[in-house]
Amino acid sequence: MRSILQDLTPEFLKILNKDKIFWFDGWKEYKQTRPKIIREYEKLENLNENKVKERLNAIRRKDLDMFKQYWENNFLEIKKEMVMKLSRNAEYFQLKRGDFVVFIMGLLGLNSHYYIETYYGTVIVVDSFYHFLYKEDINKTIENSIINFIKNNPVNEKRALFGKVLSQIEKIIYDNNNINKVMEKIVKILYENIEYYNWVGFYLTDKNNKNMLKLGPYLGEPTEHINIPFGKGICGQAASTKNTFIVQDVTKESNYLSCSEKTKAEIVIPIIDKSGNVFGELDIDSHKLNPFTIEDTQFLEEIIDLFVKKFF
Repeated sequence: MRSILQDLTPEFLKILNKDKIFWFDGWKEYKQTRPKIIREYEKLENLNENKVKERLNAIRRKDLDMFKQYWENNFLEIKKEMVMKLSRNAEYFQLKRGDFVVFIMGLLGLNSHYYIETYYGTVIVVDSFYHFLYKEDINKTIENSIINFIKNNPVNEKRALFGKVLSQIEKIIYDNNNINKVMEKIVKILYENIEYYNWVGFYLTDKNNKNMLKLGPYLGEPTEHINIPFGKGICGQAASTKNTFIVQDVTKESNYLSCSEKTKAEIVIPIIDKSGNVFGELDIDSHKLNPFTIEDTQFLEEIIDLFVKKFF
């Protein structure tokens, strides 16, 4: 059975390390752990900065202290029970479809759960603090929310694929400290799993020339473009502007550097370190016209975000 349950509640409970007057600062720090999810949560609840502050002010420290104690004492058993039920009923819960995941998160206790759409599928967000406050069965909410989702949503094959691939890459990034090995494995996974990614590789800023890209790990047909100056071609433009570049039809791009007659489209994601310098970029060519969607952009940018957080 694939793992569809993630518990982020301990990250939320770090807010207790601060005096109550600084809880909003703690919320902002928590938000950085899953910025896209929590931003969407705030939109769904129509929460602006002032409303978040008001809600945090209304929560008693005593309640959060009791919640922390309860969660630390009981969550492993709660999760074990839910995982066993999902495992025994994997077909019923359609776990193989791969286009949804469940995040158990400490939130502001406003509603039991939410459906948040992402490029890799639907995230079913379950508020653990809500269930503690109102003494509701969190496993029943998880079960019912999954059933409701699968009954009302056809399988999104692309999102399911991206979700599975992202999970593999995330594990590789976190489990390995050798940056070159990680890049090699990212290339391999993308090349082997996504049918229209026909050339996948990294270009890295030359250590001896900060305005030159040098070919790194790649899979696909050999390329003559071993070195690319900043500003030249799609790769060079992405490096010089520090922006993602997407070309759905390379024949319409005047600054395109041809690598293969088979290449019809290209997407390039720059890798910017925490100092704002260009470390390199992830370059993908496709043999299809117009293959890249917003989901591709978000998926690849997420991979690069994970990569940067680990190594820079």
